[in-house]
Amino acid sequence: MKSRLIALLVSLLLPLASSAAATLEQLAADPQLWPQEVTVTGSAKATVLRNGQPAGMMLIGAGKKLTVTGIAADGVTGKLGGATVRVPVEKTNLLAGGSGPEEVAEEAREETPAPAPALAPGARPAMQRRLAGKLVALAGGGLQPVADGRLDGVKYYALYFSASWCGPCRQFTPGFVQFYRAMKAKHPEFEVVFVSADNSAGEMAGYMKQDGMPWLAMKYDQVPRSPEIQRYSGPGIPCLVLVDANGRVLSDSYDGDNYVGPGKVLQDTQRILKRGS
Repeated sequence: MKSRLIALLVSLLLPLASSAAATLEQLAADPQLWPQEVTVTGSAKATVLRNGQPAGMMLIGAGKKLTVTGIAADGVTGKLGGATVRVPVEKTNLLAGGSGPEEVAEEAREETPAPAPALAPGARPAMQRRLAGKLVALAGGGLQPVADGRLDGVKYYALYFSASWCGPCRQFTPGFVQFYRAMKAKHPEFEVVFVSADNSAGEMAGYMKQDGMPWLAMKYDQVPRSPEIQRYSGPGIPCLVLVDANGRVLSDSYDGDNYVGPGKVLQDTQRILKRGS
């Protein structure tokens, strides 16, 4: 009886041990070795996949868990909420056996942004207040501060969450520039604000110059200090969100956990501006 019990325990524990000791090549070749979940061990840039093709990028914090659906040399593919993403292997605990330490989960806890303060009677609209003193624009070969009065009369804001390192963003931006120029000429009450996810202020400035962004942008050092703006961003980029002057969302690149993309927001923006004119 004892020998049967030992044999049973060995048969149950052996796959776990082989999974922990398996190399990446072995894991990629044998789905039976895949763990059910992996944990992201450090802040990572992940590729958002739609129908197996890259559709955007997203930043994933340490401690997030992915339900594994694929393993290859270029990363671990898995489900994160309603999104399918691919994360670099070295940013997960895959080769450590697919289990995550408690301290990683603790590190990943995010503070809930404080709600925007209530407006006093006669004050400027919410979005103008939230962006006051935080904006720059391309001028004279560099980024220059923008006067608060630049937003007078703006009724619709398209918040553009993007970065130079994001391939799908670089594909989307040139067409968005053309869209903006056409819409702005007819609808001065419309404005775009670029919210950068670049790795430095220099990368942000280079991205704006290279793509000829004609719109406004949040100062790089103000982005992490502005939870009232960041709360509009979805988990991946490019993310475009249209809000009114009071901050009410009119169109979003995300429908819940489903990424519908910035193109849908452009269509909605054109319709809303036409209706309001």
